[in-house]
Amino acid sequence: MFDKRDYVGCPDQLFGIREGRLSGGKAEGVRFVELDNGTGLNLTLLPDRCLDIYQVRFRGKSLNYLTPGGVVAPSYYSPFGEGWSESFFGGFLYTCGLTNIGLKSDEGWETEKEHGCITNSPARHVNIGCSGDGMSVAVSGVMHEGMLGGANLQLERKIEMAYGSNQISVTDTVRNNSCRLSPLMLLYHCNLGYPLLSEHAVLELPHEGNVRPRTPHAAEYLESWQTIEPPQDEYEERCYYFHPKADDNGWAHVLLRNPETHLALTISFDTSTLDHFLQWKNFVKGEYIMGLEPCNATLDGRGQARENGSLKILQPGEERAHRLRFTVSEA
Repeated sequence: MFDKRDYVGCPDQLFGIREGRLSGGKAEGVRFVELDNGTGLNLTLLPDRCLDIYQVRFRGKSLNYLTPGGVVAPSYYSPFGEGWSESFFGGFLYTCGLTNIGLKSDEGWETEKEHGCITNSPARHVNIGCSGDGMSVAVSGVMHEGMLGGANLQLERKIEMAYGSNQISVTDTVRNNSCRLSPLMLLYHCNLGYPLLSEHAVLELPHEGNVRPRTPHAAEYLESWQTIEPPQDEYEERCYYFHPKADDNGWAHVLLRNPETHLALTISFDTSTLDHFLQWKNFVKGEYIMGLEPCNATLDGRGQARENGSLKILQPGEERAHRLRFTVSEA
């Protein structure tokens, strides 16, 4: 039986894992982990930014959008003014939550930050665990969100990849470590960009029921939600809510493929805990992004989610797992 390990002395020859720290500008000191599956899939993780996935490349081609600011160390994050946008790097997977997503909300004494603040939380207990043969890896870390008199939530993230497999698995387990009830709001801001995204790309998003526009402006273009336009001089963002259609195992699958650049990405997620989905279209020149975003609630702050019944609650000591898979292929 053919075994590639017969041909190598060190697994690094086939499957690459590299750790380091960035230098210069606002990225100074930020830890990174790079994984290379040996057959063309490469990803960069940022342990100091919630172990988010900064970039994914397939055979040298990037799949996601990166903002002009690039990597920003968590020490530069500010919850005031445009602070969230100033530290937003785009990226393949950018985590929003854990007690608020979307707009800032004010519920009496407690003011929730725009899109929450977990993405600016550095990971503790970062571990890079390889299989015995060195042909698969699991990178894990633990993030916390909490304060005196408020929430006390723990997010344990595990990202897995194997040699020769063009699939990335993400498992996020959120635990309520407090003695009181806690809201749980979570959104995966997957920011797709060129060359995966262009006017030649095709979006396949199986769903049930009606597509719901987030704003009156988006409602004007409801019939063209699936259309991917070329970059525009001016383009007001459009967001749409979907009820994802699950398969027999309870997983939903969203496909973006581009036959011109021969790239395809399938986003799969467990709808038992991620029961909402949002599409964000932002096709401005130089800011050409489409967000495909599994989430567990609506996007206009905790107050609205409480009113419409989508807000999730964790009991004291309760934990909940959220699972995603990203599969890359040639279109």
